[in-house]
Amino acid sequence: MALLGVTVSPFPSKSIPLLPAGGREAALATLQAEIASCAACALAGRIPEARPIHRGKGRIGDRIMVVGQAPGVTGHEHPRPFSGAAGRTLRGWLTAAGFDAGALHDRCYLTSITRCFPGSSGASKGDRMPTAAEVTRCRPFLDRELALVRPELVLALGRLAVTELLGPAPLAAVVGTVREVERADHRFVVLPFSHPSGISRWLNDPANRAHHDRAIALLAGQRQRHGY
Repeated sequence: MALLGVTVSPFPSKSIPLLPAGGREAALATLQAEIASCAACALAGRIPEARPIHRGKGRIGDRIMVVGQAPGVTGHEHPRPFSGAAGRTLRGWLTAAGFDAGALHDRCYLTSITRCFPGSSGASKGDRMPTAAEVTRCRPFLDRELALVRPELVLALGRLAVTELLGPAPLAAVVGTVREVERADHRFVVLPFSHPSGISRWLNDPANRAHHDRAIALLAGQRQRHGY
């Protein structure tokens, strides 16, 4: 397996000073408090109510970061992100790659592109896709998490997360590949996946399923090679 070179983030971030581990823990706790109190999108009329979820658990030592799209409608009610159907699917993917059953919540830093439930999509099933303005408002949160947690491997779940980390690309072009990315003064590997949501039909296509199987094999290889 070969990396495809270094992809500079399509969304340049400000330089964030590297702190010692103790300072990073304190800075991460401060960041999570800021996220939990953010009401920017509600004040701008983008969403009816601000119920931000900071998702992560403040663990600087997590070597894997999982980046989803946004919290679900009941995300604020559950202390653990990915605790519903999407989490079960994601845990199954990790198990298929050789991780133990508790790895998702015990050893991964869980975060998302936006931090509030965006609302229902309306006519179709599922949640509304966050707007570009909402993503822009939340982008500094992800940059600071990357700079503080400093993950080695980032699992990007779904089109929005893939676009934010790698730039626009069809899922079929990137799922089943690994990319080395530099963002927030930190270099890490991105492994794209489709979103584990139950309403996603992307994996119903046999060709897409083959891309997914390659992504699982790449994840297994990363685990074996780096001892995740």
